[in-house]
Amino acid sequence: EATTNALKVGDEVTYVAGRGTGHSVSFSVCEAKIVKIDSGVAVVKSRNDRCCMQPLSKLTRKGERNALTRALLGEA
Repeated sequence: EATTNALKVGDEVTYVAGRGTGHSVSFSVCEAKIVKIDSGVAVVKSRNDRCCMQPLSKLTRKGERNALTRALLGEA
């Protein structure tokens, strides 16, 4: 879970994306920019110009510790 929710349109954010293939699961951190916010869900545009919807609770400002970093290294 992300720790900050004071996000607005135009903010650069990161989110964790998980993918499952066969017998493995991989997680990666994606960078994007918020283009629209509607009732707790943000439409984010990634660097390859693709848009997707992400809950605001899953987004973290770019430069802050994201959920994957906190899971691996802790809050310290």
